[in-house]
Amino acid sequence: MTQPTLFKIALARQVLCAAMAAFASQNSPAATSCAFTSVSPVSFGVYDVFATSPNNNGVGSITIDCTGGGNNAFDVTLSTGQSNSYTTRVMSSGSNRLNYNLYTGADRSAVWGDGNGGSQLMTVTKNKATTLNVFGQIPAGQDAAVGTYTDPIVATVTF
Repeated sequence: MTQPTLFKIALARQVLCAAMAAFASQNSPAATSCAFTSVSPVSFGVYDVFATSPNNNGVGSITIDCTGGGNNAFDVTLSTGQSNSYTTRVMSSGSNRLNYNLYTGADRSAVWGDGNGGSQLMTVTKNKATTLNVFGQIPAGQDAAVGTYTDPIVATVTF
């Protein structure tokens, strides 16, 4: 009888792949503008299907430069991706699925979304370039097939 072979799967290098998002203006001066100046995708590296703890090493970032409108705050939201839920986001590789989520902090306690479904949005100040880290986590114990898993996430700035 042979022992099972430990194998790992390669995960998406780009969970945060659609960050060129829409901007929405709400009662702001006409001179206010925002731009994504840099996006670093969340990269989880390799997922071990036999691990007993979550894969916490997924970190990406979004840099946004907003000018005009004084020091008013603006909101940054992330979409649900293909799962249509903030409770658990889902990456896919063909017909295979892998659960994960994106968080506002390194402690991975607050899901980053739009403020609905138990999620939180990020609020930052205008008139300076701001870099926001995106922290990812893949729960342990998922029987996932080998593949590259992705999920299109859209970041939106509302000012």
